[in-house]
Amino acid sequence: MNEITMALGEIPVLTSREPVRVTRDVIYGEGGIDFTPGKGSGRHRALKLDVYEPQRPAPHPRPALVLAFGGAFHRGSKETDEFGDNEGMSTPVSEYCQLFAELGYVCFCIDYRLTQEKPDPGVTPVLVPGEPMNKDRVNVVRAMLGLQPASDGELANGIEAATDDIVKAVYFVRSRSRAYNVDISRIAIGGFSAGAIIALSAAFIERVPVKAVVSISGRISPRARETCMTGADEEPAVLMFVGERDLPAILDGVDETEAHMKRVGIRHRFARLPGATHFYPKTTRVSAVEESEGRDIESTIAGFLYDALKLR
Repeated sequence: MNEITMALGEIPVLTSREPVRVTRDVIYGEGGIDFTPGKGSGRHRALKLDVYEPQRPAPHPRPALVLAFGGAFHRGSKETDEFGDNEGMSTPVSEYCQLFAELGYVCFCIDYRLTQEKPDPGVTPVLVPGEPMNKDRVNVVRAMLGLQPASDGELANGIEAATDDIVKAVYFVRSRSRAYNVDISRIAIGGFSAGAIIALSAAFIERVPVKAVVSISGRISPRARETCMTGADEEPAVLMFVGERDLPAILDGVDETEAHMKRVGIRHRFARLPGATHFYPKTTRVSAVEESEGRDIESTIAGFLYDALKLR
């Protein structure tokens, strides 16, 4: 069976916490901004990440988790992307990094370039030229920031640059694996909303070498789903959370994506959140797949990673 499930009794203990050391603003690369087509970048800026690692030395390399914040490609940061509506608030990805570092992972919470920085889109496209851009939520956020509605080109450049940045972050982690005591065969990536979108694109379109993807209200385009999710042995396992009343852009294609993963043989779990909108905390309950289940988000992620990264 392709769907990943785990009985409650098999979940690693979540109450045994390790002290965590946080190192902020580690530079993992640089990216061009103030980009003009035909002329290139006006300047470059440092790309930074925060490292959350268990203080206790480990005799063997640890699994790693690389997470990207959400914010419609326009807001949020590696320190916080706690957003909400009148029905709930999301848990920031930095808090997930803290949680999983306490559980023994080395976690990396990354910065990436935002659309309004006019980032250089790079030379490894994840979007097809002319691919439709759903800007409903993007333009709501732009209005909050006092910006005019985005053009398709602006948003496309932002998505391309952000995807390039998470790819750079993974290769940085791999290149520093000895320094951070990371097992490069057990790296997972993910994020919330925009962060989840770029994680899925990095894994399945850019083919960055990771073993698992955790998508908290993210999506992958129909084109990428049909052409890049092939079920090949090197493709990662996927955990996708979606709120019952999530954003239309997130809900669109969810059933088709799940059916496609089943058809091609990608190991996966779709975790549906009854009553939830796009913003929900880590304690939100997940629809039970089996009668013995009914976990919340944090324990669902823990069980999924334990299985997908083969931590037994």
